[in-house]
Amino acid sequence: MTENENDVAWREYNIHDDYNKTTTSDNNQSQEEDNNDEQQQPVDIFATQEDPYDVQEYTFPDKNHGDDDNNGKTQITIILREQKDYDVSTGMSVWKGSEILCQYLIEHPHVIRGKKVLEVGAGVGLCGVVSAKVLGASSVLLTDGDQLVLGNLRHNMELNELLGSSSSTTTTTTTTNNESSSSCPCSCSCPQLIWGKSRAITFEKEYGKQDVILATDCVYVTKSVRPLFETVSQLLVSKKNNNNGNNDDGGGIFLFVNSCASICPLEEVMRIGKEFGFAASEEEMWYQQPGDESDPVYVFRRRC
Repeated sequence: MTENENDVAWREYNIHDDYNKTTTSDNNQSQEEDNNDEQQQPVDIFATQEDPYDVQEYTFPDKNHGDDDNNGKTQITIILREQKDYDVSTGMSVWKGSEILCQYLIEHPHVIRGKKVLEVGAGVGLCGVVSAKVLGASSVLLTDGDQLVLGNLRHNMELNELLGSSSSTTTTTTTTNNESSSSCPCSCSCPQLIWGKSRAITFEKEYGKQDVILATDCVYVTKSVRPLFETVSQLLVSKKNNNNGNNDDGGGIFLFVNSCASICPLEEVMRIGKEFGFAASEEEMWYQQPGDESDPVYVFRRRC
């Protein structure tokens, strides 16, 4: 599954709604011109047709059923197709931030179990797939804006049997006596989501509010931050009345990791987040290794 009739023509370099500066007819005309150019290109019949894709496999302890101390008794394997060519799109590869967030989620499975989860800028979908297959989310929406990325993301969901399509050659579970069932009770889908308030409002009408929103290595420029928080603010469930005095206020949480090279200062992320009523406390920041304060997981909550 590579296309959806509701997808709009948008690529990563458009940077959030810039495509609105052109009309639909302009886009259609441009697409036709691109197609004509491609048809007129000479073909080298001797060129090597290398497969641009690699396959990554990750194995995690099964946390679906509340067994936080699984100790490896049951393992689930996630299969992801990716590309190493960043010139195609940054969303076609597994980035370090998603691996960091997955480690956090495996160590804190209660954050996901039974929750409605949305991954924005999902790329190849590692965190969303893990939430669905390993952590027992009630529903998972894996989203991206880039059409090319969405095609690969939907392919990865099929590889992991999350879109009702599977292959006997691409099993998602370990082939040992500890094999876990490949069936997934989690409701999953992969719609397009371009960041920004107006599109988030439309998205909410179809998919509702979410308990947990995930974002990893998807903010490269400052221009992206405000549309991101507009989206999060619109789609995350509101803070509930709670007098217990702890951080778990019953409202939604936004988990954010940015380990990649970025020209957007973290201070700007925090400042804009604050404008929308979000803050990430130092007490909830999570690091992979004790004493190593690089690439933390930020837990954003509404503070007003």
